[in-house]
Amino acid sequence: MAENEKKKKVPIKEGLFKLIGDGEDGYLVGTQCGKCGEVFFPKRHVCANCFSEEMKEVPLSKTGKLISYTIARTGFPGGIVNPPFISAVVELPPRLRLVTLITGYDLDRVEIGADVDLYFWKTGEDEKGNHLMAFAFRRRETN
Repeated sequence: MAENEKKKKVPIKEGLFKLIGDGEDGYLVGTQCGKCGEVFFPKRHVCANCFSEEMKEVPLSKTGKLISYTIARTGFPGGIVNPPFISAVVELPPRLRLVTLITGYDLDRVEIGADVDLYFWKTGEDEKGNHLMAFAFRRRETN
């Protein structure tokens, strides 16, 4: 890659989220059933609630609540984070729950019901030198 070429920020896996602008901002991509209104993440082609194929892509909320968590003290082969780390269930409006990584907490002070915000972070580089970006949630900043 030439020195004057700007490195792009690209999702670690296509289809999970869209990055906006310089890649520091963005949103998760889900699908919503046009028949029953159920929302899913990751995207689905068929509704798991009513089996309709009337699915449309929707941006998901960037804020949620911490519903449940565990502290992982052993890593995964090829994992992108080092232990210990927090694996959690976060609920996004409207009642969509997803398993995600949580950061920004002292491991002894994690609280169920805490407000969390989506963010993106660099996990490495691809063969073209682009920044591979992943998503996680972190404790909401309080002012």
